[in-house]
Amino acid sequence: MIRSLTFSVSGFTLFLVSPPALAEQVPPLAEAPIENSVDVEIFAPPVFKLVEHKVAGPQPLLPVRQDSPAVVRMKSRPSLTNQARTHVLAFIRAAEMRHALPLGLLEALVEVESAFQPGAISRAGAMGLSQLMPATARALGVLNPFDARANVDGGARYLRAMLDRFGSIKLALAAYNAGPGAVLRSRGVPANSETPAYVARVLAAWSFGGVR
Repeated sequence: MIRSLTFSVSGFTLFLVSPPALAEQVPPLAEAPIENSVDVEIFAPPVFKLVEHKVAGPQPLLPVRQDSPAVVRMKSRPSLTNQARTHVLAFIRAAEMRHALPLGLLEALVEVESAFQPGAISRAGAMGLSQLMPATARALGVLNPFDARANVDGGARYLRAMLDRFGSIKLALAAYNAGPGAVLRSRGVPANSETPAYVARVLAAWSFGGVR
């Protein structure tokens, strides 16, 4: 299913604000790290419609198995994944800075989403490093989802929008995976079969890796 919301890129002002009880305060980026549902439209200059990832059936993306590269890397950091990471890290860092993301958070998300593989495709059809669904990629202007730089920038823009909306890293990650509508209905991380584990994996990758 497809969801939507409205925002402006300069400052990412969102017109649908979650209740205060739903959002935890995001510390200033300079001091510490801050911590896809009803149709939602996101607009940015020039105006565009962002179609989010959304649960298609039980889950929107291919779940990360315990034997997958992303999870294995969190345990042993195999050299193959490190090599893949090295090739795309400059794009990730540039996108984190461009969209004022907590340092290392986008890297952790990409690690869990695709194990740093630009050609990754999920069973649901999500593509590339940040696993953009085709409609989402088009809405973000990502013409080639397998272009590492463009894909990462699209994922960073979406993650920034979720952080601005929910004011919480956990809820932003949950919304990236399950959609903001699911987070609003649950008044927190949706208790489905995938999202809590997804959020935990990204946070673990972020904590484990730190600023590398």
